[in-house]
Amino acid sequence: MDWSLIAQKIVLSFTTATFSIGAFFSFVVAPILFKTLGKESAGKVVEKTLPIYFALCLGLDALSLLAVFKANVGFILILILILTITLNAVQLYVIIPESREKKKSDYRGFLKLHKISVTLNAAVIFLNLTAVLYLIFKPF
Repeated sequence: MDWSLIAQKIVLSFTTATFSIGAFFSFVVAPILFKTLGKESAGKVVEKTLPIYFALCLGLDALSLLAVFKANVGFILILILILTITLNAVQLYVIIPESREKKKSDYRGFLKLHKISVTLNAAVIFLNLTAVLYLIFKPF
């Protein structure tokens, strides 16, 4: 049994899932919520789902990182996964709690954090897409 090949498939599956979840939530679900429910109601729904979303992405990328050591796919993928894990952790444990506080007392500060969050989320989506393409097109 070729454990390296199995690990490569696991990494590809998890990074594809993280990319797909991120793209779907960011470019389909969130815009539909804001168009359908309005800013205040959609904001409440998104505020409740974001911790789940970031935790799920963090977990999938962490599992990918564990598998990547057995997959023998290169150092670049390790760096990508460490970066996505770090960015998701910052979102989950720093930006979300800080955003909740700022939303109550400093709306301009909240909007600034929101811009940072959107940028970090886009970076994670892009990095996961990069990982998927790297795994698909890199000859092993």
